[in-house]
Amino acid sequence: MKYTIEDTFDVSAQRYWEVFFSEEYNAALWPALNVEHEPVEFDKQGEGSDLVIRRRSRLTPKREVPGFLQKFIKGAISYVEENHFVARANKMDTNTIPSFMADKIDNHGVYRLEEVGPNKVKRIWEGVCECRVPLVGGRVEKFLVEEIRESYRKATEFTRKWHAEHPA
Repeated sequence: MKYTIEDTFDVSAQRYWEVFFSEEYNAALWPALNVEHEPVEFDKQGEGSDLVIRRRSRLTPKREVPGFLQKFIKGAISYVEENHFVARANKMDTNTIPSFMADKIDNHGVYRLEEVGPNKVKRIWEGVCECRVPLVGGRVEKFLVEEIRESYRKATEFTRKWHAEHPA
């Protein structure tokens, strides 16, 4: 299942990424999304347009597991999110590895910004979610994509408010 999520923000691309990777923003974002966040790795090299960041985080949403998934999951749903950001390209490749059926689920995408005006960017997430489990794969994909869409909706609201309250 391929899908796209687009939102605009009244901020420059540089400022958007600065905030996106800042400790202060992330410390506030994850609780607002009702997700437990555990940093695993953060590697930052270069500066300006040569900046490259590799980040890995373990994320555990604080939500109940739907009944149809309970037989596949022991405990809470969690996942490791791997990000590879390249400033020159204004994009971040993301791979998400779930704590359940990791060999059967492929969830990845590209998170990029397009400048659409002075201090205005469009954030575009182009994702792919595939679950290779007979009979339930489509339901799992639909569930995961809906979770991602809802998470982006909440993160967008939070991020817009953050930028308004924390101008550069």
